Amino acid sequence: MPSHKHSPNFRVLVAPDKFKGSLTAAEAVEAICTGFSQAMPEARLHRFPLADGGEGTAEVFIKALGGQMVECDTTDALGRPIRAKYGWTPSMHQAVIEMNAASGLWHLPPEERDPMRASTFGTGTLIIDAARRGARRILVGLGGSATNDAGAGAAAALGHLFLDAAGAPVEPIPANFERIAKIVKAQRTFAPEVIAISDVRNVLLGPNGASRTYGPQKGATPEMVETLERNLTHFADTVWRDLGCNFRDTAGAGAAGGLGFGLLSFFQASIRSGFDTFAELTGIERLIADVDLVVTGEGRLDPQTLDGKGPGSLAFLAKRYNKPVIAFAGAIHNEHILSDAFDVCLPIADGPITEERAKQDARFLLVRAAERAARLLAFSRNT
Repeated sequence: MPSHKHSPNFRVLVAPDKFKGSLTAAEAVEAICTGFSQAMPEARLHRFPLADGGEGTAEVFIKALGGQMVECDTTDALGRPIRAKYGWTPSMHQAVIEMNAASGLWHLPPEERDPMRASTFGTGTLIIDAARRGARRILVGLGGSATNDAGAGAAAALGHLFLDAAGAPVEPIPANFERIAKIVKAQRTFAPEVIAISDVRNVLLGPNGASRTYGPQKGATPEMVETLERNLTHFADTVWRDLGCNFRDTAGAGAAGGLGFGLLSFFQASIRSGFDTFAELTGIERLIADVDLVVTGEGRLDPQTLDGKGPGSLAFLAKRYNKPVIAFAGAIHNEHILSDAFDVCLPIADGPITEERAKQDARFLLVRAAERAARLLAFSRNT
């Protein structure tokens, strides 16, 4: 790592993602900055929590762009009334919605998880509310879903009708997909631009599709996974026949239980990397070009980190400007692969520790790890 001994001000961009189950991205930023400040009080720390489409995306965007969190009535994945928040930036006429705010797995205890019946209708309700508020652009973060309905519920919220062979309405949940014989397009014209943002590139169907990759963590048994796959195939065929849309093989279509597919098909959305969208809107690249060191991290660093996730994308962007990158994590796997992006990967624990303890003490451990790293940096600058 290059020495910065002669730099009058050591400039550090602190831009981690969340440590899932322990710290939000903003909390991780503050923990790292606390550790650095204790060891390098002269350092100029630029705080920049990351967002890539998953949990915490709305608040991170709002903090970076200005705006507020607003609330509206909607439903959870099983159709029960709830209140949910999304980000709203009036000056940009832009909304940032996390699909998990309404249709997320976190709303459901394990015994209630049922991807055959779970619906994205509540997410569609949030999208419609944002449009009524005057949004010209709506960003929808795809992550943390309890659903596997290919966005059919969200489409129903917009006004699309799903009919059986006799012309009777069918509730568009995966358990009923094989009964759907016809889709009737909504009469309303949906004007806002919709951008689905995601850090995964799964397609809708097949071994890397929504059902087989993510179904089990939503409560699907092996038998249910195969039923979901068969039903989603029928649904995709019907969408192609009635709407002329065939996005089943589009990267990201399988994100959030296929909500990516649904937004493409029913909302004329585009799918973009969450980090790329975040970087474009916030101008973080200009800040990277102006600092001496980039510090990032997340709960787990593994080869998937390099496949579109925030810390990996940030590191590759930093490499364009020849900036060194340090990454902190609760767990690190295949470090030799991670070295393609990160100069140094550091576990936050300083010895053997259980996963439960690591999550409970994540803030303390991250502060200590950042302080250790900063002390080494300070030593290298003074020798």
